[in-house]
Amino acid sequence: MITGRQIRAARALLDMSQDALAEETGLTPQAIRKIENGDVQPREGTIADIMRAVMEHGVEFTADEGVKRRSDSVTVLEGFEDFKSFMDQVYEAALDSSSHDGTKPICICDLDNNLFKKHLKDYHSVHVARLKKLKNLEIRCLAAEVDRNHIPDATYLTYRYLNELKTVATPFYVFGDKFALIDFNSLNPPRILMIQSPLLARSYRDQFEVMWKNAADE
Repeated sequence: MITGRQIRAARALLDMSQDALAEETGLTPQAIRKIENGDVQPREGTIADIMRAVMEHGVEFTADEGVKRRSDSVTVLEGFEDFKSFMDQVYEAALDSSSHDGTKPICICDLDNNLFKKHLKDYHSVHVARLKKLKNLEIRCLAAEVDRNHIPDATYLTYRYLNELKTVATPFYVFGDKFALIDFNSLNPPRILMIQSPLLARSYRDQFEVMWKNAADE
C-alpha cells in the first residue's frame, strides 16, 4: 500500500495542492492532510481514488516509497496478429472496473464494424462472445449514420449518431489509458497507432463526451 509520504511526493512532482487533490478524489483537504501525515489509515477505496487521480496526471508510485513521472508510449500495430493483440488489450480494459463505473469508459468514434469483422475474421466472434459475458459493461459508439449491420444481441454497445462525423471526425478508439487511430487502408491492414497516455486518453474522452451529448439515438 502506498504511504502518505509517497502521496506528498507525488503532489510535489505535479505541483498539486492538497485542495486540488481533494477535489479530484472527493475527499476533504483535511482528510488528505491526515493521510499524508499518517494520522489515519485510509480505506483501500480511498487509496485507489488517490492513485487514480495521480496517475491520470502522469505520475505513478514505485517500490520503496518512490514516485516517478509516467512515460507515455507509442506503438504501431499492423496486420491480423497485431489486430488480435489490440482487441485483447481492449478486452483487458473492459475487465477493469473503471470501464464499468464511468471513470474510464470505452469509446469508439466513427469506426465501421464491418471492417472489424473482415480483418479480425473468426476472432471477431470470439471477442464479441467474451464481451457479452461481462456484466454492466457499456461501450459507447458514435457513428455518422445508422449501421444496419450492428452486432446482434450485443447489449454492451450503445450507439448514437452524428451526421457531422462524415466530414469532420477522425476515427478513434479510447480504452483504459490508451488512445488509438485505426487505418484500414494501409498495405497490411489494419494499421494502428496506439498511444498510452492518461492525459491524451482523458482529453479524447472529453471530446467524445461533447459529441455524444449532441448526437441522436437514431
